[in-house]
Amino acid sequence: MIFTKQAQHRKKDPVFGWVLSYVKPYRGWVMICIITSLLVAVANIWMGVLIKTMVEHTKDFDKLVSIALIIFCLTIVGFLSKYFITYSAARFSSRAMRDLKNSMAAHLEKVPMSTMDKYHSGDLVSRLTTDAQILQSFLQKHFFQLFYLPVVFVGALGLLLTINWKLIIFSIAILPVAIAITGWMSKPLQKYSEQMQHHLGQTNAIAQDTLSGIHMVKAFQLEGVLYRKYHAGMKQVLKNAFQAEKKRAWMTAPGILLFSSPILFFVAYGGYLIQAGELDLGSLVIFSYLLHFIIEPLSLAPVLFAQVQETSGAAKRLQEIFSQPVEQNDQPAIPVDPEAIPVQFENVTFAYDQARILNNVSFTLHPNKTIALVGASGSGKSTIMKLLCGFYPMEPGNGRLNVFGHSMADWNMTDMRSYLSMVSQDTTLFPVSIAENISYGRIHATQDEIIAAAKAANAHDFIMELPQGYQTKVGERGSRLSGGQKQRIAIARAILKDAPILLLDEPTSALDTESEALVQEALENVMKNRTVLVIAHRLSTIKDADEVLVLEQGQIVERGTHYDLLTQGGVYTRLYQKQFATEMHSSLAAGGV
Repeated sequence: MIFTKQAQHRKKDPVFGWVLSYVKPYRGWVMICIITSLLVAVANIWMGVLIKTMVEHTKDFDKLVSIALIIFCLTIVGFLSKYFITYSAARFSSRAMRDLKNSMAAHLEKVPMSTMDKYHSGDLVSRLTTDAQILQSFLQKHFFQLFYLPVVFVGALGLLLTINWKLIIFSIAILPVAIAITGWMSKPLQKYSEQMQHHLGQTNAIAQDTLSGIHMVKAFQLEGVLYRKYHAGMKQVLKNAFQAEKKRAWMTAPGILLFSSPILFFVAYGGYLIQAGELDLGSLVIFSYLLHFIIEPLSLAPVLFAQVQETSGAAKRLQEIFSQPVEQNDQPAIPVDPEAIPVQFENVTFAYDQARILNNVSFTLHPNKTIALVGASGSGKSTIMKLLCGFYPMEPGNGRLNVFGHSMADWNMTDMRSYLSMVSQDTTLFPVSIAENISYGRIHATQDEIIAAAKAANAHDFIMELPQGYQTKVGERGSRLSGGQKQRIAIARAILKDAPILLLDEPTSALDTESEALVQEALENVMKNRTVLVIAHRLSTIKDADEVLVLEQGQIVERGTHYDLLTQGGVYTRLYQKQFATEMHSSLAAGGV
């Protein structure tokens, strides 16, 4: 899913004011761009005056030479100014977009998971790349025109009015009509641009999903299905692009005709004025030279307006990201009492998209104790974990969640999460080395500490068998490792973090028996002397828990130890018979409990 216009959470600044806030730190380069743009405009107008003077003094050789030298100097000034226009625009636009992208990345890191879960990463990448590139292109190629074109137009128009106001008024009489027509024709361009970027984001999301899940795509022969979806998305992108280009093409023909009319009027009426003795040759020459600087700004105005519309559409898509709310991270650090109760849920009720997930859930997780959450899919187990991680904000009046005696609402989320470690069934590894993946548990850990954590997680032996050992790259999402190996890397990361509260989300549910035994042993190492909350499917995890909470439709319907619950013959017994009986028989056959 992608960002929509409905996903606005706070008042936004005007789009271009917001963009210029990123340009402002580089005002020095902006001023260079503006000043050199004005220099080019002044040089062009001045040249017209000098050319008129040369025509009027064709017999004065010394004057002609001096004027020629001035024109040469103005040409050099114009050349250097155009160089600095290009260079300065490139400097401030690229740096401004770098800052914008950095700000966007930093903002996205602070957006709550409840918001991020709704949106597709492919669309966000499209905004970071394509939309930001549209902004940079405008700043680099068209920003200077906002200053050059008005100045050169006013200068040329003012000078021509002093020479012969009748001729210039007659020549450009139709231009206001041309501007109105082309402006009206360019109005749909912003809509087409926004639609194109919207569908491009969706198409990029399809491509990202396909590439990241290429193994599953091939296994289920989904190439054709996903290709057709991608093809349909690109077809829509091209449709929007063709609509925009069609509109530009419709603007081009009448634009050329309308904006060429001043030349025809100038030739016709200028010839008449010469015959009538109201216009001399020098004035005619400067008219023919300066008329270009009247027509150029007016003819480029619709094009520039279209670029502004396209840029506005891209800027709005980027600004929408910054309108998303962020997590609370401005609270002061909370002193933690090591003797305080680590986790306490008090009558917690939670609904997501109007659907109630939890209903008056209460339990206390004491220090160095383990609570296992058991229940059918959709009973609310994962939601409890997400609330404890602060991924979903709780509405006032829907109960209280305390971590080390402090309400979740009082915590700085970054500080609170420093007391948590998590190992889930869907292990997240980054496409870097094994050592770096483990070190994400504690960024400044030494190599010896990383190796010690890997040994405790039963990962050291298989790591050393790899060609580059701890420096082996794991591939995208750990694609070069098996499921059990990835889990042990994740456990090593949790061991290295050494947080007092450990969250386990079905870490062995998708593993084979051999891998599970290694991972289970590693889990036992990481669970020592820690407070543990575990979502469990395996009997081996549940039977050793200090308390088992049985959830059904968002409520705790039973609680107690594994053996106590079995004697009650209730929900847990039925779950046990469905999910654990086979495992129990295997354990008994092997001589287990």
